[in-house]
Amino acid sequence: MRIKHMFEILAKWEVGKVMKTFTLDDRFDEIMNTEPIGRSIGNLFPSCWTARITSEYAHYTMRQIQKKVTMEWGAPFFADAFVECANILMYTFLEKRFRFVPLWNEQETDWIPHADLNDAESVFLFTGNPKVDNIAFAHTSGSGSIPPYPTNAVPEEKRKMEFNRPAVILCPGGGYEMLSSYTEGVLLAQRMERDGGYKAFVLNYRIRPNTYPLPQMDLAMAVMHIRRYAKEYGIDPQKILVIGASAGGHLCASEAFLHRDLKDEILIMLPKCKKEPYQTIMACPDKIGLLYPVVSFLTEYHEGSWQSLTNGKEALREKLSVEQHITPDYPITYAFANQDDGCVPASNTLRLEESLKKAGVMHLCEIYPSGDHGVALGYDHSCREWSEHMLAFFEK
Repeated sequence: MRIKHMFEILAKWEVGKVMKTFTLDDRFDEIMNTEPIGRSIGNLFPSCWTARITSEYAHYTMRQIQKKVTMEWGAPFFADAFVECANILMYTFLEKRFRFVPLWNEQETDWIPHADLNDAESVFLFTGNPKVDNIAFAHTSGSGSIPPYPTNAVPEEKRKMEFNRPAVILCPGGGYEMLSSYTEGVLLAQRMERDGGYKAFVLNYRIRPNTYPLPQMDLAMAVMHIRRYAKEYGIDPQKILVIGASAGGHLCASEAFLHRDLKDEILIMLPKCKKEPYQTIMACPDKIGLLYPVVSFLTEYHEGSWQSLTNGKEALREKLSVEQHITPDYPITYAFANQDDGCVPASNTLRLEESLKKAGVMHLCEIYPSGDHGVALGYDHSCREWSEHMLAFFEK
């Protein structure tokens, strides 16, 4: 019966050669019972969010769930986002428009990982498939990533380039305990590809109970992987931007000064047959974008990120405080924070700005009056134009 049901659901997806997408009028249980959504949607839409839908509401449509179920912080359930992620997975499964690219282990060509495994085998980059739709994020973007203002930071001819694009790796936040892969990954990838002319990758990196240096090694490997396969991805290997939110910001900012040691660790771990291509490839990004980042573990720091990343090892406190390690060769940096952030104090960004100034590193740091934490693109807050400012800054 289950196999029959699966084929019935898949049949709904094809009308001639046109794929039918899920909508808010589809039932939650039908969506989740469609392969591969039930086992893999947590890679794009956090499983702790999906868990808000209890068995009581499993047979409801997503439109009904939007009215009945709330997020942990009281907002209506992100039904539109859930449906969008389900559709993106079906684009991946049926049309091969996206790819899950494993970074540490070989996998079958059309590999779609189970969510929440949180080990080396589940570390991946999620991106458009170069053989089908290299900038699939731009072509499948929902309304959530579209700015409520004209966007012209990047000239149109650059946005439409097919080859030699800059690359961007998105590192979602979550206190090194979970990954906000939709709001701080997928939505940003859509914005960057469509309006910035980038080729986007969303990184799924290891989190708690994995500790330093594993998350940083995952990002270093991602940077080297993209440089190694730059021609296949149609990107310029000397134009790699990493963007991180909250703890993902700390990941990006710390990897940028630790990259030499991280590369050494990677080369030690890799089998001999896999080392050679990476010997001469740098693991340092060319530019960094930081959203309300965790910067320091010395004062006014985020306790959760500190504990999850280090297990409270005091010897790592200064080593992983970014503001202590800024040198003149640190990458060009953009950062923003909200003054009323009750999770990661804006003083983290101010201390980073002070260190960047002292080292003579080109940067732009902005503090907005309100928006609190985790706002991602922040279109409903005072920081609504941060992404436009960042695109313009890096374009210069």
